[in-house]
Amino acid sequence: MWELISEVKKMKTMMGLIKEDDSELPKDKYIKDVINILQFNGIYNGVVKKVFEEIIKLGDSQIIDFELLDKGLKRNLLKKGNKKKLIEDYFLRVYNSLKFRERGGYGVEPETEDFEFEPVEPSLIPKKVYKKELYFLQVELLKLEEWLQKTGKTVIIVFEGRDSAGKGSTIKKFVENLNPKGFKVIAMGIPTPEERQNWWDRYRSQIEPGKINLFDRSWYNRGLVEPVMGYGSEEEYEDFMENVEDFENSLVIDGDYLFKLWFSIDKETQGRRFQMRQQSPLKYWKYSPNDAKMQDLWDRFTEFKERLFDKTSTINHPWIIIDSNDKKISGLNAIRYILKKIPYEGKNDEILNKEYPEVLTVLKPDSK
Repeated sequence: MWELISEVKKMKTMMGLIKEDDSELPKDKYIKDVINILQFNGIYNGVVKKVFEEIIKLGDSQIIDFELLDKGLKRNLLKKGNKKKLIEDYFLRVYNSLKFRERGGYGVEPETEDFEFEPVEPSLIPKKVYKKELYFLQVELLKLEEWLQKTGKTVIIVFEGRDSAGKGSTIKKFVENLNPKGFKVIAMGIPTPEERQNWWDRYRSQIEPGKINLFDRSWYNRGLVEPVMGYGSEEEYEDFMENVEDFENSLVIDGDYLFKLWFSIDKETQGRRFQMRQQSPLKYWKYSPNDAKMQDLWDRFTEFKERLFDKTSTINHPWIIIDSNDKKISGLNAIRYILKKIPYEGKNDEILNKEYPEVLTVLKPDSK
């Protein structure tokens, strides 16, 4: 079954999405890396070892991206708390998810129809499975929308991440079949001098009660893009970092919902996506001079991103990190996460319990 992973990587190579060398990396490299990390942390024993060995066995009968699992392990080790318990829970969620995928037909040949018209990045999730799962999730989103209209509750979703991380495409998956009267996509331009002085009101005024409000970038511009690009002052940055938690708490005092999604990609993936944008007759307009700068400022962006996570991932409003190197999988996981956290009427839990745990990490600090 590992041959199917190789086929996906070969397609990416032909499309210029990955280097030829990367397509030859065997799953054993990532398995070994996982074991080394677990041994280094003193937790490659007991339940952790047993469950990981079962996951490896499942790799003989279905597609498993061990590179993705490797990344998920590293993200979970960043979380505070009992490392052994955190990784036990993570591997058990991965194992249960893989057993579901085995029943759901994920282990099939990747389909290539998507590439006939405009190049689209390949995905490990088969096209038919993806479309079916997205369909049922969008049905659930309609239930949520109707519940919000009935109760007057409000949902606010922040979509953040590096340029080309998949924020826009995920928002499209959210709203594709919603009633336009029940949601609002908020993508704001360069702030005026007055808006710079009234930063919180600039964003608060955009939120419409009783709707799903989706911020394609948000107030976090001040805590990330502005300092990285040199657009804001140090005083503005410090004020933002000091007051953002109170601002977010004030948005949900009436029992509304706020979610902060961070779409994570690696530098090589961002570079390839920038290249695809420039070459696409339909998407060239998405490429801006700032995109090129972002590759040069990658490390500086990382520095401010880590500060952001450390300071603003709070008990009430943690950052939800979603690995978005595979846009189809990350999009499904983002929708599922939101739906699982809201008690709307008529919820179909069976539809919502099929996530890729390798893709999603909640940076929620200890309640202590």
